[in-house]
Amino acid sequence: MSKEAHFEAFALAGQQDTTTFGLNNSALFPLALKPSDNWKPTLEESIQSIRSLSESGELFEILRRHGGALLIRGLPIKTSQDYSDVAHAFGFPAHEEVGRPPLRTVLAKNVKTANEGPPELPIWPHNEYGWSTIHPSWLTFSCLQTPESGGETPIISSIGLATALKEQAPEFVAKLLQKGVKYVYRYGLEDVKSNTGTSVIGAYGQHVKPGDDKETIRKKIEKEVRRHSNLFTWHEDGSLSVTHVVPIIRKHNDTGLTTWFGNLTSAWGRSRYHGATEPPYLGDDGSYHPPPEYGDGTPIEKGYLDLALALAESLQVLVRWQEGDVVLLDNYAVMHSRSPWTGKRTVLAALWDDSRIRISDYPRNENRAGTGTSPDGITEARL
Repeated sequence: MSKEAHFEAFALAGQQDTTTFGLNNSALFPLALKPSDNWKPTLEESIQSIRSLSESGELFEILRRHGGALLIRGLPIKTSQDYSDVAHAFGFPAHEEVGRPPLRTVLAKNVKTANEGPPELPIWPHNEYGWSTIHPSWLTFSCLQTPESGGETPIISSIGLATALKEQAPEFVAKLLQKGVKYVYRYGLEDVKSNTGTSVIGAYGQHVKPGDDKETIRKKIEKEVRRHSNLFTWHEDGSLSVTHVVPIIRKHNDTGLTTWFGNLTSAWGRSRYHGATEPPYLGDDGSYHPPPEYGDGTPIEKGYLDLALALAESLQVLVRWQEGDVVLLDNYAVMHSRSPWTGKRTVLAALWDDSRIRISDYPRNENRAGTGTSPDGITEARL
């Protein structure tokens, strides 16, 4: 790393070698950096150093080599505004969320609470908005307050998970390539105590105004839904189900490798945890948690669901937060989750886009099945 960056690497418990994921270079995942030579940067110096890393292009080479995950420790971040200023220094355009299952509160420019679900509930491995056709390219997180216990953010290589599944269940990977994955989210009239607890209005009611009649409200909501899905159903109780059919085995363009991009493991973990693995998929928290299916609507074998979740959790590296930490993740190369905690915990999130197309799909032919091989040796179905 250049001296101008003012950062040096340090060891983080649980770091993994990127060659185990299939990358062609050996580096630590995630890369952990701290101010070097007893340098105690001011907030403005922190911002300038990160901006310099980004503008030079060095930041993106670092991320590519280290599997898409970076932790910076030792910055003087005390408030949500401090974090917003630092996060904007990476130079990414802000991402607009379309459909918002988790509860979040805006605290500063493009900065929100990470998830306002109950602290006793885990969140399982997922890529942010991997269930949608509209998703952020990059994620940043920052910790303002550490809990008494727990509250880690596990991160998992999506490229590593794709590699592991190819080795252990190639037929499952082939089926996913052929069919994609179907997710159904059901939004009730009220927010509920759940990690996916936002309501219809919370998810799609950004343009609803006080005084709008029911027909106007429904039209506004449906217009927002159609930005990423034309498959939705209104229920008699006023709740709304939205269906998404998207690929999950995809190509990570920055590395040329196959990646896993989706929410299959988190959706299955949530369904299983809340006892919602059978119709009507109403969990013990009062929210609906239908398990993911293949894109053609056929059930995914529970053995494969269990395997994918177990492998993802076996690959995780725990980010044990310290106040002022900043984490940058490539959303197309890295999954994340959340451990339960006790005490008070404040971790903030920001979602970002990129001008480049950083993820793509393998060719598909609906009439004929066959196999081919991607650059990293992942068997891909040619349909």
